[in-house]
Amino acid sequence: MPTTQRIKKKSSYTLKIIDETSLDTVFSMNLSRGKIYTFLSTLFVVSVVITVCVLIFTPLKYYIPGYGSNKTRMQTIQLKKDYDSISKMVIEQQAYAENIRNIINGSYNGVKDTTKLDMKKVKSEDMNSIIPKPAEIKKEATTQLKRQAKEHEKKR
Repeated sequence: MPTTQRIKKKSSYTLKIIDETSLDTVFSMNLSRGKIYTFLSTLFVVSVVITVCVLIFTPLKYYIPGYGSNKTRMQTIQLKKDYDSISKMVIEQQAYAENIRNIINGSYNGVKDTTKLDMKKVKSEDMNSIIPKPAEIKKEATTQLKRQAKEHEKKR
């Protein structure tokens, strides 16, 4: 004996579209549960394929969270590196400022410089050789100006 579910699957239904004014059949179709299931499954698969194609082949893919372009990814990596280096620099500056505060207040507990200069060994001539004399600076500037003027004259 066939069960009621098998009978329902095999049973056929007729879909008719009728014009109200003339009562003529405009469209008629025989349907079963299998045909309806096949139609809806096919419609679902086609809509998924169309949606995926639209997202892959158009710029809409850039609006998907986490997709991003390679350029954006590289910019993100660079910004992360910059952020890390700036954070490190801020921490170092805060430590430096704290050390300066401690030195000014007299509560510095770090390693002290215990090297003392022997003033007899330090000669004023050695100290003068480090800083150029004004006459030397003037002489060098004058020669550079003359050289630039000659080059300018040659270009004309």
